[in-house]
Amino acid sequence: MALEGRRILVVVPARGGSKGIALKNLQPVAGRALVAHVGDLVATLPWVDRAVVSTDHLLIRETAIESGLQAPFMRPQELSGDRVGDVDVLRHALSATEADDGSRYDIVVMLQPTSPLRRAEHVTATVEKLIREGVDAVWTVSPTESKSHPLKQLRLDAHGRLDYYDPRGADIIARQQLETVYHRNGVAYALTRSCLLDAGSLKGAAASAVVIDEPMVSIDTMADMAEVEALLAIRGDKPAAKEVPRPKRLVVDIDGVIAEAVADLDYDAAGPMGDNIARVNALHAAGCTIVLFTARGSATGRDWSDVTRKQLESWGVRYDELLFGKPPADYYIDDRLTTLTQALALCGLGDPVTHS
Repeated sequence: MALEGRRILVVVPARGGSKGIALKNLQPVAGRALVAHVGDLVATLPWVDRAVVSTDHLLIRETAIESGLQAPFMRPQELSGDRVGDVDVLRHALSATEADDGSRYDIVVMLQPTSPLRRAEHVTATVEKLIREGVDAVWTVSPTESKSHPLKQLRLDAHGRLDYYDPRGADIIARQQLETVYHRNGVAYALTRSCLLDAGSLKGAAASAVVIDEPMVSIDTMADMAEVEALLAIRGDKPAAKEVPRPKRLVVDIDGVIAEAVADLDYDAAGPMGDNIARVNALHAAGCTIVLFTARGSATGRDWSDVTRKQLESWGVRYDELLFGKPPADYYIDDRLTTLTQALALCGLGDPVTHS
């Protein structure tokens, strides 16, 4: 079912980096990774011509594909930072998708994984309003509580003096004086091709909104995730139980990861990296098979096995296998490369170093 003949592209932005929650887009909520929630919902929207994920992370890409989203491209590094705007990400996704399938899309819909409380009707209403009103863009918004109204906000100057952020706030006595204001809830953004490519804007010159009165949470913190879980339980519309893929076998380097890097390959002098050892041990305790793989001795031919085993024992490292023979190199490139904190996130575990 097409909406008045418009070709519609859904873009799911899901980069790997996240300062608040490691690999946030893979965090499970109600048994499904956040990015998979979007794939599940898109499958219920018959008017979508194509839905793609824009990510720089291969594990997110894999999970998105498993949920029904497509991934005809990887997001380039220059668009993967935390200060890259949505417009740049959407423009790249549109051009890369059109280059892949030779199509021309009239409408782009952005569905961020961090709003798993969205319903199919919210997204459909957003696109229908864009077409019906002939505007450049439509955003979903939620009414802002009066206690968070802009006219009730305060500021501190350079000397620590308190004042109203907006001087008009001094005249507010009762909340009935406040005009209703709204904030983005991240549920859906729909915009025309011209708005995105010609105006280079997420809003354009003429924009409208779909107001959602029910609770919506855009996830930034672990507390937000707990709130979403509670709201989903109240709504009673949890997705069908599906297994969340978890790492089972992790290959971990020794030097520079759990042992301090040393000069001249003198591994006798290496000391332990306590924080990372705690992370490895947490992963082992969670049921992961830990394989330690090292290049010690590969360049010189010296046998470092006894020294290494004694170090690991004295440092309290928990592991299942110790392998020697990895060739020395300046860098190692692998399509499943991840950090220990990301591996913890994939296992649904908090970081034992920062969450102790």
